[in-house]
Amino acid sequence: MSKGMYRSGAVLLVIPLIVILPGIAIGMGVSPRVPQISIQGQEARLSPAMLGVGSVFMKIENSGNGDDNLLSARAGIPGSVAELHEVKDGRMAKTEKIPIPARSTVELKPKGLHIMIFKMPKDIKDGHEFTLYLMFEKSGEKQVPLKFTRTSDSAHHHDH
Repeated sequence: MSKGMYRSGAVLLVIPLIVILPGIAIGMGVSPRVPQISIQGQEARLSPAMLGVGSVFMKIENSGNGDDNLLSARAGIPGSVAELHEVKDGRMAKTEKIPIPARSTVELKPKGLHIMIFKMPKDIKDGHEFTLYLMFEKSGEKQVPLKFTRTSDSAHHHDH
């Protein structure tokens, strides 16, 4: 067999490998693990007991195949401070992040994970509209439109 024929045969064997191997790798789950974050059912409630304080609840869905973390929240309300909260030993406590696993929905709800907004102007009332900015580790910033509603003490109680 001549050198030219040998090279041609080798090239013919290598080309299919170049085309097929990436497809096999993707099929084996080597593709990038990318989160796909969406927000549903968001609501903001003014505290019935404390002026200038509110709570935010929502469902954060990650339909992607990669995990993500909610790292922080910021309310578009001058002077306010937003914090991520969880329940620890039956009490609400600030947390540094909220994990959002791949292919799952995390619910922020009363007496569970939620976002607290403090130091709001005292004139914030029922019906006040604002934007909440959520910062995710991999997905970046998401803007969530909200409107405050007032709740009764029995419907919403916090041990802060």
